[in-house]
Amino acid sequence: MPKILLIEPVLAHYQKDVFKIFTNDKEFDFDIIAGRSYQGINSLQDEYSLFDYCTFKILNHTFYYLRGAVKYALSEKPDAIICTGVDFHLLHTILIFFIYRIVFRKRFYWWSHASSGNQGKFGFFIRKLFYKTSSGIFAYNRAGKINLNLMGIADQKIVVVNNSLNREDYGYLNHDLYNKKEGIPFTILYSGRVTKAKKVDILIKALGILDKKSVFEFKCYIVGDGNLEELIKITHELNISDKIEFVGAKYGKDVHPYFLNSDLLVYPGGIGLSAVHSLSFGLPILTTDNLPLHFPEFELIKPGYNGDLFMDNSFEDLANKIVEWRNKLIINKEIYVNNCLKQIKDLGYLPEIVSSRVLDFMKSEFLL
Repeated sequence: MPKILLIEPVLAHYQKDVFKIFTNDKEFDFDIIAGRSYQGINSLQDEYSLFDYCTFKILNHTFYYLRGAVKYALSEKPDAIICTGVDFHLLHTILIFFIYRIVFRKRFYWWSHASSGNQGKFGFFIRKLFYKTSSGIFAYNRAGKINLNLMGIADQKIVVVNNSLNREDYGYLNHDLYNKKEGIPFTILYSGRVTKAKKVDILIKALGILDKKSVFEFKCYIVGDGNLEELIKITHELNISDKIEFVGAKYGKDVHPYFLNSDLLVYPGGIGLSAVHSLSFGLPILTTDNLPLHFPEFELIKPGYNGDLFMDNSFEDLANKIVEWRNKLIINKEIYVNNCLKQIKDLGYLPEIVSSRVLDFMKSEFLL
């Protein structure tokens, strides 16, 4: 049975189902290692092997080295290694690649956003070299595959696997979405980390416009921890503190009621997995038209079909879009719920599909 070593920066909770499918597979012996904690995120515990990071800074860049990872890889002697995408800040992954792929000539695969990076021409050349000399790349979305093709990497080395949450986090897998609340007040949701980059203040200012014009009655839930003091201050200045509820961080099933009782997700900054979460509950998404800010899961959003884009940083344009989508949902909400769910299913943003695409490719490499 071929032995596969998967190396992650951290074992994120949202990937638990994918990891379980790997470790339960009958045709491969999967071993998974990661850091105990990475950039404030703690790893899943379970039966995985976890190590500590050594970190240091050079010219305002933070570098990470996973103590014990190289020794572990060499002692376990896997038949192949799958590693998170080319990131020059994760020094152990670069070292393991050189040892395992370049020196030992063993199978080595990147699991990557497959972006061209922001390191200039030299950084682009090095990144391209790492991808081209690998055994294959698992790309998070179709745009990643296009980037790799532009680097000169052949289609047969690339598999688009997408991304996913755990099954317990998908609305339509756990609830009857067509019995959701209807009518007044129209409810808007933001769910995610509350940081400056997420621009939640743009949402609050847009709601201030709607309230001032008395367009319609609304309620807003802001789910997530972070920099709340300034946002709360803005709600008081706009006299809409009674219409906006700061819920704090919610995880797993605790966040479901907020999705079930909302009509629309507004995400003013770059969106990633929150797109999967929202669409799985049948909630259309409004987000910024500043495309470079977004993460691979943004490809799920089709303007006019299951969401829309507003002019970046324009709370006036966002206010207009909220009105537009409120009117659409009043006329035929069921159509848009169906559109949201269909996009997840059509593109395969489910843990069993993500894992099967990885496993099928590995079977083609080892077993066929």
